Amino acid sequence: MARTAYCKHCGKEVEAGEVCPECGTRLGKNAAHAAWCIERTPVKDWMYWNSVMRILLPGALAILILVLLLEGISGGAEALEKMLSSAFPAVLGVLMLTTVAVVFAVLLLRGKELSDFVIDNRGVHETRYLPNPTPLKLMLRMKAPGLPEGDGDARVVKLSEYHIAWKDVGRVQLWPEKCTVLFYAPVWWLRIPVICTPFTWEDTMEYIREKLGKKKKVRLPQSLRAAAEPAASLRRTRTAPVYTEPEALQTRMDEAVLSEMPEAAQTRMDETELSETLPVGELPAEALGTETRNP
Repeated sequence: MARTAYCKHCGKEVEAGEVCPECGTRLGKNAAHAAWCIERTPVKDWMYWNSVMRILLPGALAILILVLLLEGISGGAEALEKMLSSAFPAVLGVLMLTTVAVVFAVLLLRGKELSDFVIDNRGVHETRYLPNPTPLKLMLRMKAPGLPEGDGDARVVKLSEYHIAWKDVGRVQLWPEKCTVLFYAPVWWLRIPVICTPFTWEDTMEYIREKLGKKKKVRLPQSLRAAAEPAASLRRTRTAPVYTEPEALQTRMDEAVLSEMPEAAQTRMDETELSETLPVGELPAEALGTETRNP
């Protein structure tokens, strides 16, 4: 689904722009967005396993370290060696496998979910829904087993909402082979995994490049970095002033003045200068305006 906008007057999705193409109502700044819906099966979705293991594994590791620490304080190194050579590692492995099996069963019985993704000028948003809820599915999600009013397949329960603003994003990771974008805030904690479709992948990349491409503090793949904008104008070069002798400067000024004067004025000026520089007897006949006669 391409980038669209929601018109409150029409009450439906329209083509993105400044005004609604159908009713002419001015669309708000946050009206433009990219929205799509994905059907997800938790037991087959790695993101669900990831959200569980991020809590389960650090918790199990903390308990193991605490047990070893208490055993070492109470009995010393010999007690630690004895515990590790006993059946403790095997029991710990069985507990871990049992936990994984329980998680698998819970995710399997949860059934399918719907994830509604929206990317707009404010940030990234995900809303999860449960179609055809049953008391068991709701209890496995730690929800009240009461069913909403409705009939048949039309019943849908809103499970949760996740939001992250553009200013809070610390890192973005891409999985192009799975059409998945991972948003972290801070850089080490996964906040929202966005599962795109082939039709919304380019719109998502455009939004990320527009909102985060110029931020140097955000860790982004090189493909999402905004291209450097060309300089608006070239820098003006300053040249040092050239020293000009007074005579040369005066000559250039005279040439500039003469070039703007009419031809007749230039001729009279030339005759005046010639009469001031030569004696009268030496003036040429053309300058005196008379013809020379032989005696």
